[in-house]
Amino acid sequence: MRTAMVIMTILGCDDSATDCQYVATLNQRWPSVELCNAVSEKELGRFANVSYPVVIAVCQDPTVASASPTAPKSTDTPDAPAPTPEETRQEEQSMAAKAMDRVKTILPTRDNVESLIKGPVRIVEGGYSWVAQRLR
Repeated sequence: MRTAMVIMTILGCDDSATDCQYVATLNQRWPSVELCNAVSEKELGRFANVSYPVVIAVCQDPTVASASPTAPKSTDTPDAPAPTPEETRQEEQSMAAKAMDRVKTILPTRDNVESLIKGPVRIVEGGYSWVAQRLR
């Protein structure tokens, strides 16, 4: 049985949503990208005070997000030891880097950047979902 849960990563970006930086990984986990995506816009509102004009919430399933050697390890084994704080931090940084790489291939298009002014942009794509919103 798969026990890995979908993780939400928050990225702060410039006006064009092309230069993004890792802001946070939320402690809450969701059993599917769809459920994470359903609350992502609300979660973005909690980051209105960051010093970026655009903030992106990325929901990603660590088992689907990447097959690279640095991909997060599955926790399918019930007796597996809990990750250390350092392992957790490294996993979050790795997930954030993968999210930024994926965002760069998806955002922005001229239409997406222009629509950020009017409201959030939502994209769902194989193992990921994004919500990008202009805050200022």
